[in-house]
This record gives sequence, structure tokens and C-alpha cells, in this order.
Amino acid sequence: MNNLELIKRLAERLGKTQREIRNLLGHSTEKIKHVLDRDLKLTIPRLGTFETHVRQQRKSYNPHYKKFVILPPKRVVSFHSSSALKRHTIDKRIDHE
Repeated sequence: MNNLELIKRLAERLGKTQREIRNLLGHSTEKIKHVLDRDLKLTIPRLGTFETHVRQQRKSYNPHYKKFVILPPKRVVSFHSSSALKRHTIDKRIDHE
């Protein structure tokens, strides 16, 4: 499902216009970014937890140049799904087999 399909389905289900849903999703995304920029953990019930951490400097191999390079430390976002989402996903996978 792409962003446009998500907006259409949410608009139909909630009885709102697609513009209202697009604005709601945009504001939600901006708020999530703002929380993560402040290095805070964000938990969305029944979905999961977003958090940031620093990936340490590491050595990597570049096969094109056949050389090792040092990758600098990098701040990354991680997502850990909730147990409810995991159970739902597993149950759906079993139903379709």
C-alpha cells in the first residue's frame, strides 16, 4: 500500500476528506520526527516503539575499489514492533497458508 492508497482508505473509513487525512498524516510525521530529533523514545500502542541510537564507527569493505573504509558514527532510528503487532502478523501468515 502506498501513501495515496492509505489516505484514500483512511478518508473513507473516518468520513473525512483526503486533504484532512493528508494534513493529519503530515502533522503526525512531523511530530514523530520532532520527538526523535530530541533523542526521546516514542511508543505507539499496539504498533511499536521508535527510538534513536548512535551506530559506532566501523570498518567496511568497498568491493568496487577493493579497499576497506572507516564509516563514521551515525545516528539511526530503530523500530521494535509490539507483541500485539507480532501476534497479529503471525496469525495472518498462518491463515493464508
